[in-house]
Amino acid sequence: MVLTRRSVLKGAALGAACTAIRPLASWAQAPSPSGDKQFHGLRVGAASYSLRSFGLTEALQDVKRLGVRYVSLKEVHLPLSSTPEQRKQARQQAEDLGLTITSCGVIYLKNDETQMRQAFDYVRDLGAPVAVVGVGRDELPLLDKVIRDYRLKAAIHNHGPKDPRFPSPLEVYEAVKGLDQRIGVCMDIGHTFRMHEDLVADVKKTHDRLYSMHFKDLDSDRVDAKGVPVGTGALPIIPLLRELVHSGYDQEVQLEYEVEPKDPLPGMAESFGFTRGALQTIS
Repeated sequence: MVLTRRSVLKGAALGAACTAIRPLASWAQAPSPSGDKQFHGLRVGAASYSLRSFGLTEALQDVKRLGVRYVSLKEVHLPLSSTPEQRKQARQQAEDLGLTITSCGVIYLKNDETQMRQAFDYVRDLGAPVAVVGVGRDELPLLDKVIRDYRLKAAIHNHGPKDPRFPSPLEVYEAVKGLDQRIGVCMDIGHTFRMHEDLVADVKKTHDRLYSMHFKDLDSDRVDAKGVPVGTGALPIIPLLRELVHSGYDQEVQLEYEVEPKDPLPGMAESFGFTRGALQTIS
């Protein structure tokens, strides 16, 4: 089937109509495992940073209302200094809503073994398989040592042209190729687009170490580009989704909607609606 913006927008409208923001009470039963079919098998969820203006309970409820099953938890919703019991309670809150915490972060690591282990303990206690981290090259030897003691993946996040450490996911990939296989990439597609890089090519190049993706759209590829609902901006969303599906990508795709922090749900719902509609057109 030939994909056009008109056909995708039509599919997106249908997807959004079927999964509009609903009262929490209407989600009495947890989504079934087949719920991933709405995203063509991709593990699409929400980065809780998108809901940073709200407390943990409300943020988790909003993720539920958006009709997705996965969440990446940011420390604004549960501090890194939290106790194991508090983490257990947060994990239970998510599970009671039918949600799975698939990652935590971005967590900024220091070249300090105690701090690094405390961060990974936090992720482990929440039951997440991936720690999305910010590190510099100087921290990589210690990260390589510490991660071997955990059944976790550490996905290093790139932050675009203004990042003095790892602006591009390709730089992350080159830096970690010789390290433990548990260390890989969290590709922020917005920051990568600001680097004027080919997103599809970058996914192909980093595929064997691509453990997380922060999903978004921008109004341009300028350094100061503004966030917009997915499907309304300049990013090549459809080719990217096609590559993720066809390559068998099985890690998380977390919507990080950074604009409108006081009222993010409409933009998040539109983003998920477009993503559902686009994926329905991919065979």
